[in-house]
Amino acid sequence: MTGWEISCISCFMIIHPTIRSLIAEIDAFRARTGMSATAFGTNSLNDPKFVSDLHKGRTPSLSTMDKVKAFMQANDRVSAESAA
Repeated sequence: MTGWEISCISCFMIIHPTIRSLIAEIDAFRARTGMSATAFGTNSLNDPKFVSDLHKGRTPSLSTMDKVKAFMQANDRVSAESAA
């Protein structure tokens, strides 16, 4: 393969629907809370590049996805209680 063929293949990266759904959940959570992508990754996984890596095609493990969802649930409750 030439360099052009390799770079062209990466243009057609397909993101699994489950990961696409996780990205949508994270983006919605960040919009509700005003949390930056870097802060989200750092606070949820101690990985400041997590969100940007997901958008670039990173495939998280099931354990990582569970940690992220638990973080969002815990912090959505905190946000809701603070607003009440």
